[in-house]
Amino acid sequence: MIYADGIHDDSLGIQELLNKCGTVSLDAPGVYAIGRTLKIHSNTRFVLSPGVHLLAMENSKCALIENEHFACGGRDMDIEIIGGIWDGNCDRMGLDPVYEAIHREDEKYSPNLFKGKLMRFAHIDRLSIEKLTVRNPVSYGIQIAGANGFLVRDIYFDYNWHFGTTDGVHINGPSQNGVIENLFGTTNDDMVSLTTVDESHAEITKGEISCVEIRNISARNGYSGIRLLSAGDYDMRSIHIDGVYGDYRHNAVLISQHNTRPNTRTWFDDITVARVNSVKSETELSEDCFTYWDGANQKLPIVWIETGINAGSIILRDITRHEAHSSKSLLVKIDEGAYIKRLIMENIFQTAGEGVIVPFIENKGEIEKLIIRDVDN
Repeated sequence: MIYADGIHDDSLGIQELLNKCGTVSLDAPGVYAIGRTLKIHSNTRFVLSPGVHLLAMENSKCALIENEHFACGGRDMDIEIIGGIWDGNCDRMGLDPVYEAIHREDEKYSPNLFKGKLMRFAHIDRLSIEKLTVRNPVSYGIQIAGANGFLVRDIYFDYNWHFGTTDGVHINGPSQNGVIENLFGTTNDDMVSLTTVDESHAEITKGEISCVEIRNISARNGYSGIRLLSAGDYDMRSIHIDGVYGDYRHNAVLISQHNTRPNTRTWFDDITVARVNSVKSETELSEDCFTYWDGANQKLPIVWIETGINAGSIILRDITRHEAHSSKSLLVKIDEGAYIKRLIMENIFQTAGEGVIVPFIENKGEIEKLIIRDVDN
C-alpha cells in the first residue's frame, strides 16, 4: 500500500512497483515518506509526476535511491529517473553539521555508512536523471561512480545550507561519456564535482574521468560552480565546460589536485573552460548557514588553476565579469607550481563600476606554450 501522506512509510509499496521494472510511475501528488533506500533495477524508467515529493523519514539515515548493484558485484544498465522532489530532510536526521564536517574522514566508505548522499549510483551503464528537484541533503545531492554513459540535466537544487560538503552532482572515476547540463539553484559546496579520487568516506570507486560535457550551470549566491579534482595517478581528459553563470562565494571554476593526496601525480588534458560570466557573491548569509570553510572566500579567484596541477592542453575562452563592488578576487589565477604544456587564453575581460577596483589575471605557473588573444582589462 502507498499512503502519500508524509507519515506512513511508503518505501515498501514503491519498491514493489520498482521490482516490476519497465516504466514505473508515481502519478498522485503527495508526500511519500521514505524510511529505507529504494533500489532501482536495470531497464527501469521511474517517472514522478509534478507534485510527487519523496521525503526521507526522521532519523532514517539512508539514501533515498540507489541502483541494485550499487553495493555488490555486477553492473546495472539503462536506468532513467525523471521528475519529482527528492528531499533529504537533513534537519531531521539527528546530526550535527560541524561534527559531521570535522569527523567526515573518521570512517572509510562502506555501503552501510551514512554520510548523507541523497541519490547514489555506482557500477552502471547508461544512466539518465532529469527534470527533478534535489532538496536538503546532508551531503551530496546526486553521486555517480564508475559510470559509462550518463546524463544529468534540468535539475534544481533547493538546499537550506545547514550542512557543508553538499555538492550538487558529484562524479567519481572511473567514469566516462557523460553530459551534465542545465543545473540551477544553490548548493553549499560544488554544484558539479568531477573527482578521480575522493575523501575516504565517499570513495565508492576511483579512476580516470574522461569525455564529459558540462553546460549551463547557474547559481545564486553559490558556494562554487564546477570543480575538477584529480590525484592518485588518475588522469582527467576531454572535459569541456561551456556556460557558468551567477555569483559564487568561492570559485566559478576550479582545477585542482585532491588536498588529501598532495604528493601524487595529477594529469589533465584537453580541458576547455568557456563562457564563464560570474562574479563574487555579496549576499550576507544568515546565522543558520553552515560557513565552516568560508573564511577566505572573498580572496579566491573566479577561475583558478591550483598549484600541483600537471596538464597537457587547457583552453580558457570567453571569460568575463562585471563587478559592482571592489574585490580582492582575481578573475583568473594560475598558481606557482602548476605546469601546463599548452595554454590558450582568449577573449578574457572584465569591467567594473566607477571607482571600483578589481584585480585581473595572475599567472605564476610554468607554461611551455602560452597563446593569448583578446585579453583586456
